[in-house]
Amino acid sequence: MAVCADPAALPYSNQRQEGFENRIARLLADDLGATLRFTWNMQRRGFLRRTLNAGECDVVIGVPAGLQGLLTGRPYYASSFVFVTRTGQAVPQGFDDPVLRGQRIGVQVLGAEGANTPPVQALAQRGLAAQVRGFPMWGPEEDETPMAHLVDAVADGSIDMALVWGPYAGFFAQRHGAKLQVTPVLSDPRQPDLAFRYPMSLGVRRGDAALLQTLQSVLDRRAAEVRRILQEYGVPLVDSGDLQVAHLEGK
Repeated sequence: MAVCADPAALPYSNQRQEGFENRIARLLADDLGATLRFTWNMQRRGFLRRTLNAGECDVVIGVPAGLQGLLTGRPYYASSFVFVTRTGQAVPQGFDDPVLRGQRIGVQVLGAEGANTPPVQALAQRGLAAQVRGFPMWGPEEDETPMAHLVDAVADGSIDMALVWGPYAGFFAQRHGAKLQVTPVLSDPRQPDLAFRYPMSLGVRRGDAALLQTLQSVLDRRAAEVRRILQEYGVPLVDSGDLQVAHLEGK
């Protein structure tokens, strides 16, 4: 079983196979009695073109459900962007909460790789851009956990709070024990079409419906184990809501 994966993208995957997508891939392969092989490629713009669609591998363990250009299965989890705050600190009740005023708010910056994240768009609409501190999604190759710096900045007080994609936030917040809390952000009433939560599924090439059906049957049968893996990595799990089809740069 050939899996497309990033060699340095915790909590998802790395070459030491320490990520939750590595673990889920191993579960699938073991269930099917298949030999597991990873094709490593940085998961940035053109990732699917260089890997799955080039025939270098056959499955991507986590893509937004319904992503155009490939076949996706039924969502096996959904997560969202979240607020990361220090425990005991007031948690904003949405983007119109006055508690946001005057706060130093860290966000993940995609740069040339894609558009602003939904939280950045919501903050900008409210005139809060001057309070935003950007942290790059991708660092040098030797730094496989750049989003850890954003979460660490909340813990050490360099910023007051952060708005981060949930799997990054949950995983890196665990390192700080009870010092940090993670609160899902599910929507922005001013921009109801702006997606904050995403159902995630397996992805295969168009035409590989039989492979997708086989892998999906394992996911369905081993759903409780998959959920335990996600929880072990601190992934904030939310209801999928209406199926929201979008491409998350970097994941």
